Amino acid sequence: MKKTLVYVLRIIIILSLFIPILIPFIYVKDSDESNSYLNIFIPQDTLLKIEEKTNIENIINKNFGSNLTINYQNYGLNDSIPSQDYDDLLGHISKAKGVSVILSKSAFFGEDAKIFTNKLKETNLFKENKIYFLPIQQILKNKKNEDDYLALSDIFIPKISFLGEESIASVNIIGIVKSHSEIKAEIVIHSGNSFLNSKTFQFKVPKNGLVNTTVDIPINFTKTGNQVITADITSSLTNPPLNSASTTVQVVYSKTTLLHISVGPDWSLRTLRQKLKFWPNLDLLSYYILRETNSDQSIPNSQLSLIEFPADKLFGVSLQNFHGIIAQNFLFDTYLGERESENLINYVKNGGRLVIQGGPLSFLSENSSIRSIFPCENKPKWDYQNLYHWAASDTNFISNHNFHSSLSNIVTHYTAINCKPKKEAIILAKTKEGDHPILLAMPAEKGIVLSFLAGDWLYGYTQEKIQNTAEVALRMKDSDSSEYVFNWMVEFLQRRQDSGIRAPDIAGPRIYADDSSLRVKSRGGLQLDKSVTLATDSKKFLKGNTFVLNHLDREMIKVQNPINSIINIQNKNKINSTSVNLTLGLEDKDTDILKFGSWPIFPSNAKSQENKENPFLFEGIPELSEINADLPKDVYVVSKKVPLIVAYPWILAVALLLLGIEQFLARILWRKYF
Repeated sequence: MKKTLVYVLRIIIILSLFIPILIPFIYVKDSDESNSYLNIFIPQDTLLKIEEKTNIENIINKNFGSNLTINYQNYGLNDSIPSQDYDDLLGHISKAKGVSVILSKSAFFGEDAKIFTNKLKETNLFKENKIYFLPIQQILKNKKNEDDYLALSDIFIPKISFLGEESIASVNIIGIVKSHSEIKAEIVIHSGNSFLNSKTFQFKVPKNGLVNTTVDIPINFTKTGNQVITADITSSLTNPPLNSASTTVQVVYSKTTLLHISVGPDWSLRTLRQKLKFWPNLDLLSYYILRETNSDQSIPNSQLSLIEFPADKLFGVSLQNFHGIIAQNFLFDTYLGERESENLINYVKNGGRLVIQGGPLSFLSENSSIRSIFPCENKPKWDYQNLYHWAASDTNFISNHNFHSSLSNIVTHYTAINCKPKKEAIILAKTKEGDHPILLAMPAEKGIVLSFLAGDWLYGYTQEKIQNTAEVALRMKDSDSSEYVFNWMVEFLQRRQDSGIRAPDIAGPRIYADDSSLRVKSRGGLQLDKSVTLATDSKKFLKGNTFVLNHLDREMIKVQNPINSIINIQNKNKINSTSVNLTLGLEDKDTDILKFGSWPIFPSNAKSQENKENPFLFEGIPELSEINADLPKDVYVVSKKVPLIVAYPWILAVALLLLGIEQFLARILWRKYF
């Protein structure tokens, strides 16, 4: 009997130790306080009645039980556009703890809606399976059956298009239509009253009845400059305002001509010239002077030009033919006469683009006209001994994330230091060592001068010695930073972007008369809190300021009054749009140089018609319903997956206790039996 008792104890001990191996994880009630309550996010303009809140709580209780404290939170802003409301929602969700339920109308379309969906899936709540979507139509008692509809969600055209070359307008159409229906519609693309193209298309609605299709339409532009392009869809399932969308596009010449002048040659010149030669849609006219005493002597004579520098022709009648000029390590006083220098200054002031690619000779000019386009009050000192790393400036100049990160990965060995910037110069980048201005943009009346105060920024990063071999992979990842900045520079020369000096463009896709906030897209970067003016061709203006939606990363402006305070919308009782010539300008700029675009403006009462559901806005987010079985079985508010030994540590304690008893019985009391 005693022997049997010892064996039983040993079997129990072995089973106790094997249980955590056989069942490693279990679901237990989460003790985290954040899971003791549930957040419900409600649109700011939605006031729920008591019976509607009761309906919500019944759905919550059926799905998660009645042990939760429900916390109601509003999202959205007064007098806002949908992009602002959903950006505010992302802000609430990023701070929320515990399970959250979004109550939404889903009336959000366009590129911003796609970004919202992706951002929502990047939140911790989504990754932890703690976020749900509850359609507002399911709660409101006055809910009506949604009729079949199609909405023109967005129109996309490349930001830069070429004159005389075919571009593609991609029109995104979203809707809910009876399954297996045949859809036939026509899309018309126009710029103001100028017809560009149209296309009739036909497709069959899928089984689920959800439509999300893109129609590509070829278009050809007949004039250059900023243009507002509008797409209108005609179908029995479309109505204003969701039958229209607009965007802006910059149309440039199919071939742009750049003048590249330099004194050299050296390897900086060769690198820059080689990259310019292979830039698409670019005609490069390159001249460089024969060797100076400080030139790189390793360049063979066979690669040196023997043509006399034609300053009188290049900076005479031919000057206006260039879209931009790069003066690389160029000694202006030696190779340009007084007349040529004045022609260059006038070229810039009349809207030309000039890049000064710094070198030891770049800032030695004594000509007062030439010195007026230099970004520094003094002559910078060149440092050939020390290494300098770049960083984006901490001024209010803001560009996109890629531009910032690219500047941080540029390294130079030949750097101009101790520059004292002129008051009108904007510092885009500085050196981390010494805080020296290294990349500057300076307006010159209608033109802009971009100055690089370093000679080897295109290839300096790849020549930096790496002491820690573990950083090699990171170096390869960031090695294209100089390529990104180079592309940015060429686009600047082609008048495609202008370093944040010019006002941004209105972005669309739809504008309403009572809007006081507008989506915009900058041309080279947005200056935060910079005053702008929204102007009409009838010389009426609204002052406004720029800002950024932090979570959606969208650029915006807010004007002091709604748009209808400066425009006259006809047929106010209807919901059709009225074409109005609008533009954005900087507050301190001459309004005579403003370029207007024809924007369709919808009356205020049309905004209430943009109430259709975007069925793809919460795609991938679990939808709450009164049927608990529709929820994923492994997702519960009050449960979480933990190791068995963590949930029940006493199993190990019991096993150790039994082991002690077994040893006591076997080795001390009953030793004679064993």
